Amino acid sequence: MKRFPHSIENIMPAQRVPIEHLKVGVYIHLDLKWYEHPFFLNSFKIKNADQIEALRELGLTHVVWIPEKSERQPAPPSKTQAQSPRPQPKPQKSPLSDALWHLKKERIEQFKQRNLRIQRCEKRYQKTFDQIKATMQNLVTGSEEAAETASDLIHGMVDTLLSDQEVVLHLMNIKGKDEGVYYHTLNVGILSLLLAKEYGLGAEMMQWLGMGAVFHDIGKYRIPKKILYKKTPLTQPERELVHLHPKYGEEIASRIKSFPEEALKVIRQHHESNDGKGYPDGLRGNQISLLAKIISVANAYDNLCNQGDPAQSMAPHEALAHMFRNLRHQFDHGLLSMFIRCMGVYPPGTIVQLSNEIIGMVVSINMENQLRPNLLVYDPEVPKKEALIWDLNDDPDLSIVRSIRPSQLPPEIYAYLNPRVQVSYFFDAEKD
Repeated sequence: MKRFPHSIENIMPAQRVPIEHLKVGVYIHLDLKWYEHPFFLNSFKIKNADQIEALRELGLTHVVWIPEKSERQPAPPSKTQAQSPRPQPKPQKSPLSDALWHLKKERIEQFKQRNLRIQRCEKRYQKTFDQIKATMQNLVTGSEEAAETASDLIHGMVDTLLSDQEVVLHLMNIKGKDEGVYYHTLNVGILSLLLAKEYGLGAEMMQWLGMGAVFHDIGKYRIPKKILYKKTPLTQPERELVHLHPKYGEEIASRIKSFPEEALKVIRQHHESNDGKGYPDGLRGNQISLLAKIISVANAYDNLCNQGDPAQSMAPHEALAHMFRNLRHQFDHGLLSMFIRCMGVYPPGTIVQLSNEIIGMVVSINMENQLRPNLLVYDPEVPKKEALIWDLNDDPDLSIVRSIRPSQLPPEIYAYLNPRVQVSYFFDAEKD
């Protein structure tokens, strides 16, 4: 396993060079706090002479040179310079320095706005979560009011997704850990609606889909908890009982007169498999409703990412790869491929390494451009509570080179990024 550097000096022995020896193409590291210089990063490749001049204005005499990341070497020291070091002029502020600081302040403001957007999204998520929890509990009693509340909730989500604004999928920072059934329900609803939008469904069908998704596991209320949350493998009778929950769910929801017929099909068929090996009815192919096929993809993805034992959970990108390689026979192939495109190569929750070796966690993706996500980045020079969220669209020179399992991270990076034990999503269509 590759070691991730705690600091730049761990990559290779530091080679300090004088400022006057720097050239365009030399990769350097600054031994300064992030707020003590006007550059966006502490480590970067020099792109122009203005950056070298800005380093002089900081009053620096030397910087750390990183040879393996440089396109060229610094100028060699002359004998005269070696014997008599060039005195450094007293640093003076200049229009160049002011411009760099202004640009950095603009970027910092962008970071703050992204953080605020995520905070607003998390508040909406928590409100929606509370409503989902209440409606699921009330629907078991046959409450028409609960069904109406859920319908209004789904209607708002569908309106957001079908608006003309760009939709952004966010990773949520979940505080609670003991209400997995409700997190699962909301996740499946969110992901199903995203896939439905990608497929091109209209508002009415998306409404039916959302209702089916919210209540797809309602039948589990009839399964004893000691079986649902059993840590050891289920016996054959226990497994057969669990396989009845789609049928039980349909029975519970059908007592609500206003419950859509298509949504009832979703509840009953969400565990049917394209190859005919699903349950409870062993349907195959076109015997399964389109909406149930959509939910089965989202349901499987969430189950892989959020196992009862977190140690058994897959990272988001691993779950997508596993579904494509090993579970394709279970799903409609077109829908599965569309879901993978929809979530992107690096879904929110994925830990990645950038081309400059910085480590970050994908926290959101623009559904129109999943290859350039927003990242929460690890930088020991920036306090964790002020951690930077980068939009890779702002840094075209940077790219993601690979994904990393959270268990591979050094303790200090793991604690900083705080990978989510519960991978949960929410979306918005709010302009930056």
